[in-house]
Amino acid sequence: MGSWPEGFCLQNMMASHLVKPDTGNCKRPRELEPQMPDSLQLSSLGKSDSSFSESSGLFYKDEALEKDLNDMSKEINLMLSTYAKILSERAAVDASYIDEIDGLFKEANTIENFLIQKRELLKQRFTVIANTLHR
Repeated sequence: MGSWPEGFCLQNMMASHLVKPDTGNCKRPRELEPQMPDSLQLSSLGKSDSSFSESSGLFYKDEALEKDLNDMSKEINLMLSTYAKILSERAAVDASYIDEIDGLFKEANTIENFLIQKRELLKQRFTVIANTLHR
């Protein structure tokens, strides 16, 4: 799928921001995921000041991730709107080219009809002149 390395999933990116990932949609087996040691799980039951600071660090990382995602979303939206504007401008230019070419074809058709009429008129004149000379 695309250019993502094999085994990559959103969990890897989220893990760098210390957010607990949802493992339901990842192809990687559950046993390969990093597990919190039992000693850390048990010590977290008795919350101390250090665990509170770690917890606030998680919130800070979560807020930083959310800010980064919001910034990226704004940049993507800006790029998409710029791309849409460029496409719209190009479509307008293409439409003006089509109108210009249409006008040129109409003008060419008018000139062609004029020349055909002139040729017919000249044939008639030469016929008259030839008939006059033969008499």
